[in-house]
Amino acid sequence: MSKTIGALWVREYEKDGQKRKMFSGEIDLGALGTVGIAIFKNEKKDKENQPDYRIVLSEKPKEKSTDNNNAKEEDVDF
Repeated sequence: MSKTIGALWVREYEKDGQKRKMFSGEIDLGALGTVGIAIFKNEKKDKENQPDYRIVLSEKPKEKSTDNNNAKEEDVDF
C-alpha cells in the first residue's frame, strides 16, 4: 500500500545568467503539518559519494501581526 505525502513541480530559475531547473512543492508530515521544500541539483559534486541533489526547506511568508506579544521566527541558514 502506498500513500502520497506530497507533490513536486519543475520550476526554472536563473543563476549566473543561465536558466536552471529545480523542483518545488510540499510534503505532508502528518501531525507536524505541511512543509515546503525545494530540490536543487548539486552543482558542486566532485566525488561519487556526494549527493546528486540537495533538499532545502522553503520559508513560508511571515504573517503580519498586530499583537506585539507574538514570538518572531528566527532565520535559518542552509
